[in-house]
Amino acid sequence: MKVVRSEQEPWVQEVDHGRFDGRRKGLGGTRISCALWQLPPGKRSFPLHRHLATEEALFVVSGRAKVRTPDGETAIGPGDFVSFPPGDVAHQLVNDEQEPLVYLAVSHSLGVDIVEYPESGKIASSVGLAPDRMRYIFEGKTQVDYWTGEE
Repeated sequence: MKVVRSEQEPWVQEVDHGRFDGRRKGLGGTRISCALWQLPPGKRSFPLHRHLATEEALFVVSGRAKVRTPDGETAIGPGDFVSFPPGDVAHQLVNDEQEPLVYLAVSHSLGVDIVEYPESGKIASSVGLAPDRMRYIFEGKTQVDYWTGEE
């Protein structure tokens, strides 16, 4: 058993790239990972994406934001739970409110995943679990034939 006192964990800047931002308090886990996240006003969590093997979910602790999908935006607030089954719709959090969104993020990984980024055309593949995970990111249009380079 491991007890993590979240109030004793520091916020760590995990995402800081233009309109994308996010601070994180890692709470632990390996195959089931859990963290508190803080999304500042006017920022987005990550690029629009969907996991093909990893399941994600979030529980809103405080603040308000929107979950953006190709179908539109859905408002979320304190007490709301949102789940993203593997292979489901691409998603992204958008905080267009005046206060930070604080949410508990949970994910379940098999140690292998493929992630699609529909707006940029990227594909990410990963194997392993943090901190030893290996990740490969490429543009989907750069795929080669299976037999390319083989004699």
